[in-house]
Amino acid sequence: MPGSAAELRRCAGKPRVLRVSWDTVVIRRLLLGAAVTTVLFTVGIIGLGWKPYVVMSDSMAPAMHAGDVILVDPQATSLAVYEIVTYSDPRGLITHRVVAQAEDGTFTVKGDANQQPDTRPVERRQVIGPVRLILPSVGWPVVQVRTHPFKVAGVALILAVVWPRRRLLGVALLGGLVAVLALVPTTGALPL
Repeated sequence: MPGSAAELRRCAGKPRVLRVSWDTVVIRRLLLGAAVTTVLFTVGIIGLGWKPYVVMSDSMAPAMHAGDVILVDPQATSLAVYEIVTYSDPRGLITHRVVAQAEDGTFTVKGDANQQPDTRPVERRQVIGPVRLILPSVGWPVVQVRTHPFKVAGVALILAVVWPRRRLLGVALLGGLVAVLALVPTTGALPL
């Protein structure tokens, strides 16, 4: 009989072995690695003072695409021609390449995929900073939430209903995730 006194005495000196499948171990290690990497990366970026943005358009293709995360350095003191910068515009935040600098200090910017430079010159006070790092496709979920919010909400709801365990918790977590993704800062404005 399992759990009897004789069974307990017989197993008392033996260590208990917890059997876990190899795929569970791999998944746990991947999740732990992703969590540690995310924390270290975030702490490093905060220490440098860089700001993350998600690219929402392909105006800078092939250098960057919609869904890429860019890290912008707002503490940079100088800008160079051919440097990619993020700047504030009446349409929103835009990330384009500096193609020229006028004598009055304004910049002419152009998206790499655009035929013509932007019509309005950009003043130094409009520039948030140069792009220091591009992380391809990391912001893809943000693009999906921003461009297809009803599709994402529908898929999240279907997953929560189909997933039999803890439905209410699943709906709440997916709803929270969609809300958080909707608050991520983005760059790339639509034409006026």
